[in-house]
Amino acid sequence: MPRSPVPEWRRRKEPIVDDWVLASVQQAGGPGKHHPETGHYATLLITGLADRAEAEEYVRALNRCALYLHRAKIADVGMSAKVEQGPAGYVVRFKAIDKTLARQHVLQRYGPDRSKWPYDPRRRTAP
Repeated sequence: MPRSPVPEWRRRKEPIVDDWVLASVQQAGGPGKHHPETGHYATLLITGLADRAEAEEYVRALNRCALYLHRAKIADVGMSAKVEQGPAGYVVRFKAIDKTLARQHVLQRYGPDRSKWPYDPRRRTAP
């Protein structure tokens, strides 16, 4: 019996930019070929964006897709993305980051006490 389509609440939000996140990894030489000290893969640009709202939507999409790739065990990466004003509109400069070195950086900078971290993924939110 065929399965029904994915429910709307489980469907991934557009734009899906998994290929761009993986392109950052591939441009650096593939998984595990990140910068040995920072964990950064290659820096890429999204250019020609008309306004800041569109650029910020792409930043959110990059972060969502990096989280999806990590949870689906496709790539163990995080994301760093910044919006800049370019000569012909807005530009998003982004790079994938190795999760292991990102965690190590947080521990070195903020210590093992999770209450002092800027973001704790295990912290419960207030109802």
